Amino acid sequence: TDHSDKAIIDLFMMMDVDHDGYITKEEVRKVYMEEREQHVQKGDGGGETLALLLGLEDEDMEKLEEDVYNMFFLAEVGSQAYWFSLSVWLLKLAFIYIIAYDLYTNPDYEWPGPEKATTISRITQFLLLPVNVAVQEELVVTFFIYANLKWDKVILEVSPHATSGKYHAANMMRFIDGLSFLFINTTLLLQGFQILPMFLNFAALQFLQTIDNIALQLAADGYLSDKLEDVADSVGVMKLPRNSNECLQVLDSIFMFLTFLLLVIAWALVGFVFTQQ
Repeated sequence: TDHSDKAIIDLFMMMDVDHDGYITKEEVRKVYMEEREQHVQKGDGGGETLALLLGLEDEDMEKLEEDVYNMFFLAEVGSQAYWFSLSVWLLKLAFIYIIAYDLYTNPDYEWPGPEKATTISRITQFLLLPVNVAVQEELVVTFFIYANLKWDKVILEVSPHATSGKYHAANMMRFIDGLSFLFINTTLLLQGFQILPMFLNFAALQFLQTIDNIALQLAADGYLSDKLEDVADSVGVMKLPRNSNECLQVLDSIFMFLTFLLLVIAWALVGFVFTQQ
């Protein structure tokens, strides 16, 4: 470098906190945080990033999905953002379960037997099964997060309310959302026997998936309150570290395949077992 040997030695000595002749990531992080605290006290601002705190490169980090579930993850318990995120989740589930109730109680909806379901309609149902899995945004994101990302306690230094418990709670909320939506989407698909209505019904429910994203965008644009806007903006810039476990990294593909396999089994049972009696 263009720095003198003395400057390099001084930097090394400053970072070698325990004076053992080695510099660890933890020592670098500690020195960085001490320097940051001094800048904050002087009014210069912090500007730390999680990548710097963990000693990782940008490619080792992944941006959070911009939805209300990560808003819940970053929000303080009991705050506006906390209750707002919960309310949006419950509203979305309410819509899903109302639709599910109608599908299973309304006599106009039933599993079509061989007198209604033609061969082409059964083939169309089967071809839509992988599409049905692929469009389950909340489910796919949950699979990706647990397969490729991880929570680290250092996150608390960037976002003090982003605890491990809320990390798993937020992902569980997203998983329940995705699984519930998959359930009603699959039900509506397997109850269809006319080709065009099958596609129209399949597409009509997709707006439900965007409710949480729309809610976050409204908060980020400042339409709701300044406090909600601050948390929503944090979701847009927050990143999580990727895990380096190659075994875990294939879990998302495995979960996707198992989900598709379960749908194929449900399709076969409805089409060739239950409706044949």
